[in-house]
Amino acid sequence: MAQQKKLSRRERVQQDTTPVINRKANNWTESYGINHFKLTPSQQELSHKIQDNTLTFVDSVAGTGKSLTILYSFVKEYLRDSTKQIIVLRTPVEAGLDKIGYLPLGYSQKVEPHFASTKKLLEQLLSRGKVETDMDHRIHFKVPNYVLGSTFDNSLILIDEAQQLPANILKLLLERIGVNSKCVIAGDSTQLYTGSDNKRNALRDAIPRFFNADNTPKYDDVSLHKFSVSDVQRSEIVKTVITAYTGLV
Repeated sequence: MAQQKKLSRRERVQQDTTPVINRKANNWTESYGINHFKLTPSQQELSHKIQDNTLTFVDSVAGTGKSLTILYSFVKEYLRDSTKQIIVLRTPVEAGLDKIGYLPLGYSQKVEPHFASTKKLLEQLLSRGKVETDMDHRIHFKVPNYVLGSTFDNSLILIDEAQQLPANILKLLLERIGVNSKCVIAGDSTQLYTGSDNKRNALRDAIPRFFNADNTPKYDDVSLHKFSVSDVQRSEIVKTVITAYTGLV
């Protein structure tokens, strides 16, 4: 019997029908919580838009999984490319007329409550240890005042609760986007914590600048995603509340 020819590494790779990038992705993510998340069809649609565009706007009501889907998409890229960093930008805004007053704490302690839900999602997608290790190295939570003048290269940027930002601040943040980066602007333009402040809602201001009346983009490499009330994941009563207050269905 003729001795079987020993295959070279290239020949072995060519015979393997599993795409190389998928094999690597499985190896990169097998120890992280991201494997346990299954996106809904609408969430998958948003994830694809994030992958395919540099700038993505998400304007949807609460409870639809906006943040989860965005961070899920970011974490996949974050694990695939060790040069990428995740940057979450959010302005600390107190709810309504209630004021908590001056807090004699450092920057980290002051902003931590505003990023608690984001940090929890990242811990679920990665692990608590991974997030703690990468915090302030590859994972950054920042408020707008601390980033103006910066440039974010090789970054996955989430501008969260964008309806709480003034329009000119959102413009300045978008001008920070550097090379090899993606940015998602997320929020709910119907949900303002400070009802008496008519200078906010940069999300509502931005959408007609980037999209036509039928929601088609005016520019290349830009996308918009809107969830419906039926996409709310929390409970049926939350769907009722949203419909009662907004008229959306």
